[in-house]
Amino acid sequence: MMVLAVESATELAGVALADEAGVLATVTVSRGRHHAESIAPAIDFACRRAGVGLSDLDAVGVDVGPGLFTGLRVGVGTAQALAFGLDKPLVGVVSLEVLAYAAATSGAAPGTLVVPVVDARRGEVFVARLRTTTEGVSWEEPEARRSPELLADELAGVGEPFVLVGDGARRHGALLGAVPGAVLVGEALTFPPPGVLASLAVRKAAAGELHAPSNVLPHYLRDADTRIKWETRARPGVER
Repeated sequence: MMVLAVESATELAGVALADEAGVLATVTVSRGRHHAESIAPAIDFACRRAGVGLSDLDAVGVDVGPGLFTGLRVGVGTAQALAFGLDKPLVGVVSLEVLAYAAATSGAAPGTLVVPVVDARRGEVFVARLRTTTEGVSWEEPEARRSPELLADELAGVGEPFVLVGDGARRHGALLGAVPGAVLVGEALTFPPPGVLASLAVRKAAAGELHAPSNVLPHYLRDADTRIKWETRARPGVER
């Protein structure tokens, strides 16, 4: 099962190739948020370095979010176009699951509670709770949008040690890292790693979690900034 995965949910943009034996190639660009300009050349470079042609792919994987609106739109759109053009299925993976799976494969013992936190901007974060298992991770609580202060209050009642990963955890590290039981992981797990995304997509593809490209959509967890600003301007009594 050969999968090309596209990662663009956060400031890091990247692609990776993987099969059942592991990651074959990965390319990342972590500065500037130039997702639209970076992903297509990264796909070409990764395939050439790995000696893999697009016709060799069995599926395309993509991080569907939650995360940055523009990045998700670019990444999912690119993955859809590629899958349509190659007549291949698409595998959508949630960004928070990618981060938790990265923690699991980076040495977190089975049974560890992992709390991935993605920066949502505007004073909010996207968060979930997952637990590491011998096979990877399992969901304990679904994705949610929180203020960092509310999240800190909720985590204070967890009652066990937990691992914090993601750019939201690092941005609000002084607040979240001070919660009793919190372990803030270093920079290696700031962003969802494309190689981990590709490996997870291979597992999901092998398990039959394959979809038509049109059925895999960005998972924003809130309206886009442009819509929010327009609705604010359109309210009665708001000067236009």
